[in-house]
Amino acid sequence: MKIRNKYTFIFFAAALVVVSLVYSCKEKNENGEEIIEETLTSGKTTLVTDNTVTPIIEDVLAVFHSVYPRAEITQVNKPQQEIINALLQDSISVAVLSRKLTTEEEKHFTNRKITPRVTEFAKDAIALLSNNKRNDTVVKLEDVLNVLKGKPTGNIKSLVFDNPGSSTLEYMKQLAGIDKLPQEGIYAFKTNEDVIKYVHDNDGAIGVIGIDWIVQAPPHLTQYINEITVLAVDNAEADKGKEKYYKPNQSNIATGDYPLIRTLYVVNYQGRLGLGMGFDTYISAREGQRIILKSGLLPIDIPTREISVRKKL
Repeated sequence: MKIRNKYTFIFFAAALVVVSLVYSCKEKNENGEEIIEETLTSGKTTLVTDNTVTPIIEDVLAVFHSVYPRAEITQVNKPQQEIINALLQDSISVAVLSRKLTTEEEKHFTNRKITPRVTEFAKDAIALLSNNKRNDTVVKLEDVLNVLKGKPTGNIKSLVFDNPGSSTLEYMKQLAGIDKLPQEGIYAFKTNEDVIKYVHDNDGAIGVIGIDWIVQAPPHLTQYINEITVLAVDNAEADKGKEKYYKPNQSNIATGDYPLIRTLYVVNYQGRLGLGMGFDTYISAREGQRIILKSGLLPIDIPTREISVRKKL
C-alpha cells in the first residue's frame, strides 16, 4: 500500500510540473498578460465601423465573443470617409462600409499587390425621419433631392445628416448627381443621436439616417424614437408613374420597392488568416445571418427554417 501511494504521489507531482511548464512557457507582455496568437477565432484586432450601422455590428460582435472567448475585437465607430482615409493610410486593415472602394482608391492596394477580402453581409435602408407634428407621413424622393440641389421645397425646411463625412450624405449626393451642397437647407452634426434629437425638436426638418438606428435604437433614445415618424418614400422608377409609398422595412428592402437601399460590406486588407477574416466569415455564415435577420435588416443569405410536419397528433 505504501509503494502504491508513493507512485501515485510521483505521478501527480510529475503532472503538476508539466502543467506548470506549459503555463510558464506562454508568452506574456510587459504587464504580465498572456499574449494570445491571432487566428481566425482568437487574438486581438480592431474593427472600424461606419457610424450609420453601429448597432447591428455591436450585436454580432457580442455573440461572436460569447462563442469565441479567446477573441477580442474592438469596435471603433467613425464616419465612412474617415474610415476610407484610414485604410488608404494603412492605419487600419478591417472595416465595415456601405460601399466598396472605388477603382482609384483600390490602386493604393493593387500597386502593393494586396488583394482584399470583401464580404457582403446585409442590405440596409436609409430612413427619412420627421417629428410627429408633420401632417404627412409620406415624402416624395424628388422633393428630397431638390433640397440637396438647392431648390426650395415648401414642405421640407432642411435635411439633417449625422456627419459631413457620413455614408448617408455620400449616398444622397450621388443620387442627386451633385458634388457640392447648397449653402442653405443642409445640416450635418456629429452623431446619429444628434439627428434623431434634432428632428424630434424641429418642425419641418427631415433626418437622413441608417434604419439600423431606428429598429435597434439604444434605450436612452427610445422616448425620441417614439415621438418621430419614419416617412414612407415613393419609388417612381419601380411604379412607372403610379404614386405609391413604401416604408423602409425588411419586406420592402427584399422586393426592392423601397428606393433607398444599399449593401453593407466587411472589407479586409489584413492579407493573412487573421481574426478579421474569422469575423467576416462568421457574419456571412448562417449564425451571423440569423442575427441580421432578427435585427430588422435584410441578410444577404436568408436563413431557412426547417419545419417538422407530423402525420398524426
